[in-house]
Order: sequence, then structure tokens, then C-alpha cells
Amino acid sequence: MREVLRAGLGGALVIAAAVCAGCSTAPLPDDDVITGSITPRPVVARAPQGAAPQGVAASDWSAATVALDQALASSEADISVPWENRDTGAHGTATPIGPRRAGGCRDFMIAVVDGKVADRWIHGEACRGRAGTVLTQVRVLGRA
Repeated sequence: MREVLRAGLGGALVIAAAVCAGCSTAPLPDDDVITGSITPRPVVARAPQGAAPQGVAASDWSAATVALDQALASSEADISVPWENRDTGAHGTATPIGPRRAGGCRDFMIAVVDGKVADRWIHGEACRGRAGTVLTQVRVLGRA
């Protein structure tokens, strides 16, 4: 009688395990509940104010100055932030130079490689204020 009970109990365990294994592979429906607790907000990168120097496309200048703003905001010393405009293929780096002076101003260099003319450096001054960063004294220096 014991052997019959053992065989019956063993068979029942095998069947129960098979049933439970099937439950774990059954697809569950997606949860369609939308709570609205997180409102998506678009991220807008603020580019510093200042016109593109002669010979640099406005869209390239925009990409370069966004990288410059990131470099200026960084707490790292001697940082150089790469930039790229995938639409035109232009790229380069934006690098703050020297310490921040009174008034929140700092010199910068931006390398521009666009394949149209010789690679070049752009130098200027970036002053950070409440309204954002303003670029002044911007001029093309020549070959990078």
C-alpha cells in the first residue's frame, strides 16, 4: 500500500509541476493604465548668444556654441567638448581658456573642421549672466 501511495503522490507532484511551469510561460496582457503622473517636457539646449563668424555656417556655429556652453558649465579644469553637425559633416571642439574673470567672462577657442576650407580656430570671449551666455570679440584666427 505504501508503494501505491508513493507512486500516486509522486505522479501528482509531477503533474502539479507541469501545470505551474505552463503558467510561467503564458503571456500576460500589457498594463494599459496611464496615470499622467509624469509630464514629458522637451529639452531645449540654450546656445550662447552671438552671430556666427564669417565663413562658418549658422548651423555649425549653433552646434559648436552648444558644446561651448557645456564646457563653460563644467567644473572640470582643462575641458574640451567635441561637437558635430551631422547635417553638414562639420565637427570640432569647444574649449574654455584660462580662469573665469570678474564679471563671469572667460576666453574660448572653437576648432572648426568642415572640409570646405582649411581647418580653423575661432577665438572669443564668453560672458555668463542671468540671461545666458553672450559671446563677444569673436574672430577667426586661422588654421587649426
